[in-house]
Amino acid sequence: MATAKSLKPKKCRLCKSSFTPHNTLQIVCNPTCAIQYAKQQSERRKKQSEASARREWQRRKADAKPLSHWIALTQRVFNDYIRARDEGCGCISCGSTTATEYHAGHYRTTAAAGHLRFNEDNCSLQCAACNVHHSGAITQYRINLISKIGLERVMALENDNNPHRYTRDELDAIRARYRAKLKALRKLSEAA
Repeated sequence: MATAKSLKPKKCRLCKSSFTPHNTLQIVCNPTCAIQYAKQQSERRKKQSEASARREWQRRKADAKPLSHWIALTQRVFNDYIRARDEGCGCISCGSTTATEYHAGHYRTTAAAGHLRFNEDNCSLQCAACNVHHSGAITQYRINLISKIGLERVMALENDNNPHRYTRDELDAIRARYRAKLKALRKLSEAA
């Protein structure tokens, strides 16, 4: 075993003073520093344990939420993106650019075609009056949608009847994608 004379001096982990250790495992200079260092480590472990328990609680709480909660969160982000994408274009149905409120109006409603709720072709900027009071003003919406994306893509929307049940992971990915697209769109509009 090495003697104290052959050990190199160390710096105390607590008070930072230099000392010669009695063995290679010694990290503090005296018993007082050892007690304080042990208390600090105990508090640190306790905080880490509390943080871990808090993360676990948040994960369990999130897992208990119904799928409709995650769909609503994703729909909000998607709608924000659609409104930003079509900003300045006016209402798809009536063409109004002076409305006080705009929605992200779906051509095929989310009730009738829930699998198309996050399809960009199926959603356009629409004034609140057309979307709410005129049930989407669907006839004019279709005419203007054809001029916007073309008849072939409109027909593809109308003929798409494949049901789809979203998963939470899929919704998380969609939400992240549209947050990134919205951020890029805002950055681009600020640069212009």
